[in-house]
Amino acid sequence: MLQRVGGLALVAALAQPQAAPAAMPSMPSAFSGSPSAWLPMAEYAASSDFPAPFVVYLSRFLFQYDAASRDWYGSVVRALPRSWPPVQANKELSTQVGTFAASLSSGLAPYSGANGTAALWRSLQTAYGDQPGAVEQLPLLFSLLPPGDQPVDLMRRSLAGRTPLPAVDATLVLRASCDALLPLSIVPVWDASTAGFTLPAAAMGALADALGGVGRGPVSKEVVMSSATYRGFAISGGCGCALTHLLVVPLDVIKTRLQTRPGVYKGFGDALVRIKEEEGASMLYWGAGATGAGYFTYGVCVYPLYELFKRLIFEWAGSEMVLAARVPLVLLAGAVATFFTCFAITPFEAVRIRMVECPSYASSVDRAFGRYIDEGGWAALYDGLLPLLVRQVLFGMVKFLVFDTAADAILSALPPSAADDTLTSLGVSLLSGAIAGVAAACVSQPADVVLSKVAQGDGSSATVGKLPGRINQLALLKQTATLITRNYGIAGLFRGLPSRCIWSGAIIAGQFFLYDVFKQALHITASDLTLFYDAFSASAAAAALAAAGGSS
Repeated sequence: MLQRVGGLALVAALAQPQAAPAAMPSMPSAFSGSPSAWLPMAEYAASSDFPAPFVVYLSRFLFQYDAASRDWYGSVVRALPRSWPPVQANKELSTQVGTFAASLSSGLAPYSGANGTAALWRSLQTAYGDQPGAVEQLPLLFSLLPPGDQPVDLMRRSLAGRTPLPAVDATLVLRASCDALLPLSIVPVWDASTAGFTLPAAAMGALADALGGVGRGPVSKEVVMSSATYRGFAISGGCGCALTHLLVVPLDVIKTRLQTRPGVYKGFGDALVRIKEEEGASMLYWGAGATGAGYFTYGVCVYPLYELFKRLIFEWAGSEMVLAARVPLVLLAGAVATFFTCFAITPFEAVRIRMVECPSYASSVDRAFGRYIDEGGWAALYDGLLPLLVRQVLFGMVKFLVFDTAADAILSALPPSAADDTLTSLGVSLLSGAIAGVAAACVSQPADVVLSKVAQGDGSSATVGKLPGRINQLALLKQTATLITRNYGIAGLFRGLPSRCIWSGAIIAGQFFLYDVFKQALHITASDLTLFYDAFSASAAAAALAAAGGSS
């Protein structure tokens, strides 16, 4: 269940090393709960001793009779978009109930076995016995336990004198709503072969399917980000981007040459061999200084800005909008973060492309900057801003969205415990990053080709001709694209795409992999920054258990 983040608190966190706790989980709501019920995610451990039908049915029981649990359920219902059809709303509600069951499971761990479940029965009876129907529901609930774990004596006494009424379709009753309970006309029956109680065959049917399952993770919320956390994101992003871009500088050099010298090389392999033979292996690393410095700056800006803007946008949009339009909001966060980052990266990208296209341009990054400014002034460094904005904004939007989507899909196909394994988590980041990189490259390739031509300047090939100055960047962008399509057709805007897909897949995989490595080293992973709701400890039943001395 999501908490809404305080937008002003997030902004204040950038300026203050210490910030008051607040929240931002995966689905917003108005639920806050008791502060003492929120525990570090590292302490979460779902109990495997209780079957899923029991835990989910206990969740429904608490929604009916426990005030804190009812508040949580109400907050989820209120967060559902009013525009959703009932089928979609019920599906989301069922998913959220599963997360509550996962939270509940963690608190139940100490009460396994017959003695523990007997103590749990007594606590539920003590806490909710004065509410109509609560005590009568207990035999139905505990009959969902394995026979050896049932508090048989308590169940027998509770059922004494009760006569079953005509059978009802329990599946339809439970599917009526996510907080529905079995009718009291259903009476558990004694099974001598197992020495335990069970529900009538007509009620068992598709009971587990009707109840739904325990979620892969608990109800959670995010702690508010301090300035130290955002500095950690910046360091992780900067190091991840710089290192990965430096490792693939040869791919970037070949990609740039294929775009700026169309027709000169037959393809990626030919460009690699000819550059090495004609200009030396060192040419494959030409412009590495500008690449490292530029993309360190890029990573320092784009990752913390994305983390910030995603939270702010979710807060401003509100619960319903986040559920109804999550994809556009994530795209918007990636676009805004990348937009501001482009103002930092454009000068480095302009100098890098000029150095790669014309190796004799300058012998070092600082001299290349000096010559660039001497020839065109400071504003010349931003000649390629508009095409860079188009390329990078498209690239950033798709990169973050596809990465998040791919990572979620991969983790959902793995066992729930996989997300807690460091090597598995890093492997998911690597694979998801590669997928995101290829997708982002395909979307942004035309803008990348135009940017390369704009930054090429006087080094442009004769077939394209010298492009106009920086007076009107929109006109420059349009004329560059027109010249490319006129000479090479639409395909000209996709020159170098295979090599750029290789480059982009490798580099984005490396970025997210190293980003996660550094976040783990700095203890700012999602687990480090997340709290989970200990649903059972927040209930009146837990207080009754504590007053009675636990499970003893």
